[in-house]
Amino acid sequence: MSADQTRRGTRIPHYLSPLSLAVAVAFSPALTAAEEDNSDELALPTMQVWGTEVSSSSEFLADQDISVKQADHLSDLLRDLPGVDVGGTHSVNQRINIRGLNETDLDIRLDGASQYASMFHHIGNLTLNPDIIQMADVQVGNNSVRSAAVGGAVYFETKNAKDLLRAGEDVGLRVYGGYGSNDYRQGSATVYGRLSDKVDAMLYGFQIDRDNFDDGDGNQTIGSDGKVSNMLLKFGVEPSFGHRFELSHDHYRDKGDYSPRPDMSGSANNSLTAELVMPTEYTRDTTTLRYQYDAGDNTTANATLYRNAMELNRDESGAGRWPANRQSDNTAEAENLGATLELTSLAELAGLQHEITYGALYNRHESRAQYGSDPWVDENTVSTAGYIEDRIQLTDRLTVTPGVRYDHFKRNAETGSDTFSDVTWALATDFAVTDNLTLFASARELYKPPQLLETFIYYQSTTTLADDIKEQTGLNKEVGARFQQQFGAHRVSANLTLFQTDLDDYFVNTFSAAQDGYIISNSGDVEIEGFEASVGYGIDEFNSRLSYAKSDADNVTTNGPALNAMSRSMDVGDSVALSLSYYFPAVGVETGWNSQWVMSEDNVVAGQEDKAAYDVHSLYAQWVPAQMNSLTLTFGVDNLFDEQYYSHASTVGSVVRGGNTIELTDFEPGRNIKVSAAYQF
Repeated sequence: MSADQTRRGTRIPHYLSPLSLAVAVAFSPALTAAEEDNSDELALPTMQVWGTEVSSSSEFLADQDISVKQADHLSDLLRDLPGVDVGGTHSVNQRINIRGLNETDLDIRLDGASQYASMFHHIGNLTLNPDIIQMADVQVGNNSVRSAAVGGAVYFETKNAKDLLRAGEDVGLRVYGGYGSNDYRQGSATVYGRLSDKVDAMLYGFQIDRDNFDDGDGNQTIGSDGKVSNMLLKFGVEPSFGHRFELSHDHYRDKGDYSPRPDMSGSANNSLTAELVMPTEYTRDTTTLRYQYDAGDNTTANATLYRNAMELNRDESGAGRWPANRQSDNTAEAENLGATLELTSLAELAGLQHEITYGALYNRHESRAQYGSDPWVDENTVSTAGYIEDRIQLTDRLTVTPGVRYDHFKRNAETGSDTFSDVTWALATDFAVTDNLTLFASARELYKPPQLLETFIYYQSTTTLADDIKEQTGLNKEVGARFQQQFGAHRVSANLTLFQTDLDDYFVNTFSAAQDGYIISNSGDVEIEGFEASVGYGIDEFNSRLSYAKSDADNVTTNGPALNAMSRSMDVGDSVALSLSYYFPAVGVETGWNSQWVMSEDNVVAGQEDKAAYDVHSLYAQWVPAQMNSLTLTFGVDNLFDEQYYSHASTVGSVVRGGNTIELTDFEPGRNIKVSAAYQF
């Protein structure tokens, strides 16, 4: 049995990384003895893992442990998934994009807490530290009533002491340091342990210090120089078998002298406002109390109470070109207070096996802002929902999953108080043609009420809802196939998903000079269609993955491209991603190569330039010395060939001001050589 075959065994806990398991295979006496006995029951020690497992509905592959990427931005974690992109290069501008739809159309949660916000069009709505993420589950497209989001969902889970402790340990300490040549330094320290047989705890502290990076043409950006710090305190209590309570508080702070438009290039900011930078602080405080029940019987339960508060503070008092009412120390706040409950029961009804999931949720979203001493906006929305979904085993090979959901939305804004509600449905089926090949199909009715205007602008009192405003509705349809099989030492897996997403009465915010504010209205119907395909192959210590994603978004009412919030095409070009990895068990080294090719996108607004094609490549190596397996050394190079490129999900294009053309495009960093070391005591 090879080390890699052992790593893939179904009895191995899901949180073990391939590299850590390889070390376990090579150096564990218990495992060696098990192999000598040819036993199928492998008793592996629990290894400490400091990586992030990423799984996606657009791939039928094993979870990827990508600690080797030394991620410092969400793009490092998610960008190579089929159908997924992450726009932005600045630390305050991380924008997840699925099939052309941005984070305001997605359900994004951290430890169960909603991260929804609409802060400011020049700044992202997510403040997440990739280093502390234990797992990212990406649902590409909405196919279930368990989520209300139009475009899909991303669920992040942070690390905890229970999973970090090795067999026989009661306490552990990990220290980490890393350096990137373009241009940052980072470090963290974590202490974790058992306070008693039933209580565990973890304290984590992290900081990254960034300077202004260079793009692929060697141009240095401006206004990226700052520090991000993150502290997480988490307690776990297991009073009896199957029951776990978890209380956590996550404090995130991003502080620096940042450019006025962090979503644009340094040259754009320089052209528009010279070298102006503004003292900026972007913070998030997330407190969650979670309960999980799973005693191995026919019922499981998950419940979460949470508060997620984000605050953007920017001193604009020195901004000479700003309107007088904005030349002050200004603050915007977005807060989510909520609760979720989900129960799953296994039952036999009418001679058929049922897996029934019931759920309910509540979220109160507050949007508050203050310019100087003027508290000029305080708006909120209240969302409540309930749903039921039943996975019915019709035959040994055929399942069907119907679901129904009720949503109620109360909007309390400067534009007035409005109430919206609807009942939506979903239906999915899976047919196992063989033990290795499954066909699937699904349809999900979509629904979205009009949201609040972004917080960090001064137009709430002059913004209106169109008189004929309607809820945005639609339908997401998908069909496809999944395949996975092992032929001797060869491993093959594949996924194909074809989709069409129809969005009726799509929302837009249009600025009206006459009323000096925005009009929130419907702008016709949008159709997004395409596919995601991936194939994986492995043999012994070698693994590979190749994927292709295509998505076309059109406004079928105007016969033009569907537009994002910046009135530019939401389309991203077709993308191909390739990853190759090989593990050398004799020396404890894992190596890998990642490539991405993105084709040009010409479905853009007339008069605007096409989104340019690019290809970008990276490599890595990670070493765990045989005689010191508490030490992990990692080396990598991002953008190996110093490509000048930009994500199609970022700000793209140019404007003409005063007869001069100003390039707005948010170019990605050029070549970045990364090294890091971690030691676990």
